[in-house]
Amino acid sequence: MAAQDITRLMSTARVRLPGATDQALQLELFSVMDEFFKGSNVWQEDITFTVPGNDPAGTVYDIVSTAPSLIDKLMWVFQQPTDANQRPSVPVAAAMSTPGELTLRTQPSSPVSYIATVALTVLDPTNRDGYVSFPAWVLARYRAVILDGLLGRMMTQPNKPFTNSQLAIYHLRKFVSGISAARVDVTRNNTYRQQAWRFPAFSGGSQRGRGGWANPQ
Repeated sequence: MAAQDITRLMSTARVRLPGATDQALQLELFSVMDEFFKGSNVWQEDITFTVPGNDPAGTVYDIVSTAPSLIDKLMWVFQQPTDANQRPSVPVAAAMSTPGELTLRTQPSSPVSYIATVALTVLDPTNRDGYVSFPAWVLARYRAVILDGLLGRMMTQPNKPFTNSQLAIYHLRKFVSGISAARVDVTRNNTYRQQAWRFPAFSGGSQRGRGGWANPQ
């Protein structure tokens, strides 16, 4: 996360929240980012893993994000093509009832590599400055949405100089609306006036969350 972006966000929040402490802002920012990521699915990662054929251990495999994050939900799984110049096009039925624990519906008869796309959310602990860690581009793009969430949550705190139930409702409504808009951005692959986009674009696929089968058709 870019230092100048978080500094700008905190400075803006302090102007609107007289008397707010940095510790309180940091705590609420963590909750705001967790809600934003879980609701929008904008933070995603492709995790490649290899499955041995007829694995005696079964069909459950642990997958781990390379980012300082928690896996929130499974978006989809595709078989990794043998040709590096090809896009993944073979969907794989899989589920993730426990975040990070992927279960294949069927076991392959020979070794194969898969690509699991997962949605991520923030992870404790925060960095040494007390701020939650997440990609810099998220704040750069969704600063207004995140600010609404931060202001709304702070204004719900009782008996503070900045307590304001009416403004809290206003900002939290904008925050929820912003999360919905961000989720639409994801389904359209951030393309203007596009219909819902599904990976890969030429094969399509359903996106089902935690507990169901991510089984693109």
